[in-house]
Amino acid sequence: MNNHVTNFLLVIISTIVGLYLVEGGLTYLGLDQSRTPRAIAAAKLHIEYDERSKLDVIEELIASGIDAKPSVGPQVFLRFLEDEFLPLGGVSRTTTVSDNENGNHMIFLSDRYGFNNPDSEWDAENIQWFLTGDSYAEGLAVSQSETIAGQIRVITNQSSLSVGKSGNGPILELAALEEYASALKPKNVLWLYYERNDLSRNIHAEEKNKFLLRYMKDGFTQNLINRQDEVDFRINQYISQMHQRERDHIVKVKEQEQSLAYKTRWVRFHTIKKVINSYLSDNVDENIGNFSTINPLFIDSLAKAKSVVNSWGGELYFVYLPEYRRYNQEDISHDEFRKKAKVIDAVKNLELPVIDIHQDVFVKHPDPLVLFPFRQVGHYTPDGYRKVTKAILSSVKKYEQSN
Repeated sequence: MNNHVTNFLLVIISTIVGLYLVEGGLTYLGLDQSRTPRAIAAAKLHIEYDERSKLDVIEELIASGIDAKPSVGPQVFLRFLEDEFLPLGGVSRTTTVSDNENGNHMIFLSDRYGFNNPDSEWDAENIQWFLTGDSYAEGLAVSQSETIAGQIRVITNQSSLSVGKSGNGPILELAALEEYASALKPKNVLWLYYERNDLSRNIHAEEKNKFLLRYMKDGFTQNLINRQDEVDFRINQYISQMHQRERDHIVKVKEQEQSLAYKTRWVRFHTIKKVINSYLSDNVDENIGNFSTINPLFIDSLAKAKSVVNSWGGELYFVYLPEYRRYNQEDISHDEFRKKAKVIDAVKNLELPVIDIHQDVFVKHPDPLVLFPFRQVGHYTPDGYRKVTKAILSSVKKYEQSN
C-alpha cells in the first residue's frame, strides 16, 4: 500500500472518528432530544420553559374542564378555492392556545369574534385605535395585555381593538378591516406590515383565492360581524379534523421510537444533522421573504384601505415591522434588505403616514437581538412589543400635531 492510499485512509478514519466524537458530545449535552433552540437557550439561562406541545396544553386544559382550542388563522382556508364563505376571525369567547416563544404558551380568552381582545372593547362608544395585521397584530407570543393593542390600552387608557390573525397578508388584512372596522369607525387605524413574508408567501397565497379577491371591489362584504355562529362552526370543524391528524401523527412517532432504526440513530449522525437543520431553519431564508418587485395587489389593498378609513374621517397609518434576520447578520444594507426602501417609498406615494419601527426602535437599541425571545428568531419579547407600541404612539402624536 503506497503512502497516498495510507494517508487517504487515515483522513477518512480520522474524519469518521471525529464525527462520532462530536455526535457523542452533542448527545451528552442533550441536543439529541426534540428540544427547540429557545428551550435550549432558556435552559442555559436557567429560565423555566414550558416544553409541552400546544396539543398537550390544550388537552390538559380540556381535562380540567376548560373548553380550549388552538388559534387558527384564516389562511388555512385559502386553499379551498370553491368556498363561498371565508372566516376571518376565530372561535368566539373561547380559551385559545397559541405558540410558546417567551417561555409559556400564549393563552387568551377570545372576544365575541374570536380575536385577541377583551370582549368589552367592542362595546366602547368611541374606538380610538384599530389594528389589522398578522401574528404581530394578534400579539404572538405574549399575554393579552402585552400585545400592541394591549399596550395601547395600558399606556393611553383608550379603547383599542385588533383583528390581526397569524398568517394574514395584505388582502386578508384589508378584508378584516372591511368586515370589522367599518361599523365602528375608529379614529386611528394601524396597518401592521411584517417585512419577512407579507409581500412573498402571504400575498402569493391570497392572490390565488378568487373569493378573497372580491374584497378588492367596492361594496363587497360577507357580513361576518353578524355571522359568528357560522364562523365558529366552520373553524371548530377544521380544529376537530386537525386534532385527529395530530393525534395520529403522535402515535406514528411513538411507534417509530420503538424501532431499531430509531434506537441506532447515532450511527447516522442524527444529532449532528438535527443541530445543522435547526440552525438552517433559524438562519436561512428559504426565499420566503424575497421578492423582486412589489406586488400591485399590495398597493391596491393599501389604497382601498385608505379610502375606506378616510370615508369615516379616520386616519390609516402604515407600521413597518422588522424581523430577526435583519439584526443577526453583519454588513447588511438595511434599505436593500427586504426591499425596505422601495416598500416605504411605494407607501408614501399613497400619501400614507409611515411609522418605521426599524428606525424608531431597533436602530436606536444597543443590542436589538435582546428584543427577540432568548435572542432567537421569532416575534418580539414583551419589552419589544412595549417599545414598538411607544414608538407608534409617539409617531401618531407627532403626525397629529403637524397636521
